[in-house]
Parts: sequence; structure tokens; C-alpha cells
Amino acid sequence: MQTSDKTISQVFDEFLSDQEDRLKPKTFAKYRSIIDLFESYLESYWPSHDQDEYKKITGNGGTFCGTFGPEEILGGYSEFLGYFMPHKVMCGKDTMQAAGTVTKKLAKWLAEKGYVEDASFAEDRAGEAAKELPAAQDVLDLLDEFVDLNAPDDYEDEIQDHFWIKKIEPGKLWLEALTMHDGVIGPVPVPKKVTQIVKEMWDIGGVIVKTSRGWRFLEVWKVSP
Repeated sequence: MQTSDKTISQVFDEFLSDQEDRLKPKTFAKYRSIIDLFESYLESYWPSHDQDEYKKITGNGGTFCGTFGPEEILGGYSEFLGYFMPHKVMCGKDTMQAAGTVTKKLAKWLAEKGYVEDASFAEDRAGEAAKELPAAQDVLDLLDEFVDLNAPDDYEDEIQDHFWIKKIEPGKLWLEALTMHDGVIGPVPVPKKVTQIVKEMWDIGGVIVKTSRGWRFLEVWKVSP
């Protein structure tokens, strides 16, 4: 790995310049939009750096991407792909898939250029995101349609929270609320196609209620891997 005096911003510009030479304009526009989102994430969350550093650097007019070098880039992958994209960005399946595709290409490029020594973990994480982020959007669409048709009118207990998927059977999920309920809740009926896509520990944000026939979804607003 070479020691670089370049900042993250300069490396992003170099990466985009290299991609522009080989990509069609429409595809390149996706690359630029994902890099812009990733840069926005880095400037908002300052991965691996504390508030003292943030205050000191920004107080002097500095930025994350204008201060730190390319060795800091891959450290933000897990949070960017696992939290920022599914929870903070409102977009369609194409952009979700592009987030994984572009960051995988970026990780490989960083290693090829010698800016990082090993990008294999980041490449694997990005490749996984390229499949799972759009799949999660499919699940959200399926659950939205299912809830519209099957939301109960009469119910007792109501839990509004984020829920981890703890167990999966065809057409049934068992869930664990993040904050509002102790123990596993279920079975909660869902379309069988949903249970063919989701994995244990995926996160579903919404409202479930207890009816005379068991637990049911009342609202679903977010699904993330």
C-alpha cells in the first residue's frame, strides 16, 4: 500500500474521472450520485472519529473528506450500506442496487491503485448490499400491499417499533422488538414470497397488533437487511 497525501475528496474525484472514461453517461451519473451520497454520509457521521475531532476540524473550517486520506474510506462501508442507505435515503431499487455496485467497484479500485492494502471484506460487503438492498425494497412493496388488504380493524395490544426477524417459516415470521417488548412475537402472517426473500436479523419498521387470531402487521414503513 502506498502512502498518499491525497484527501478523500481528491481520491473520489480521481475515481470518478477514471470511471467517466469507460462508462456511458447514464451509468456514470449513477456513479456520481452514489459517491455524492457516500460523501454526505462521511461528512455527517465521521466514522471512527469522535466529537472532539469533529468540533476541532469543522471549527477551523475543515471537512471530513477534505482532511482525511483514502485509508479512511472503507471504514465507513458497513454503516453506509447497512444503515445510511436503507434508513436515511429515500430512493428506488435502482439506486439501492447502485449503492452496492459502485462501492464494490470503488473498493476494488482503491486496492488496485494502492490506496488500501486489502479491500476484500469491503468488496464482499458491497456485493451483498447490491443484492439485499433492492430485495428489501421488494419486501417493503409486498408488505405494503399485504397490509392494505389485510390490516385488522379490531385489536388489543399495539407495538410500534423496529423488529428483528428471529425465525422464518413459509408465510410466517417471528419478530423481536428493538425497544418496546420483551421476547419473540409470532407467528406473524406475511406473503410466502416475503419469507422466500428475507433473512434472519433483517429489520422491519412498523406497527404490529394483537388480535383474536394472533399478531398481525398494521403498518410497515421500512425494511432493511
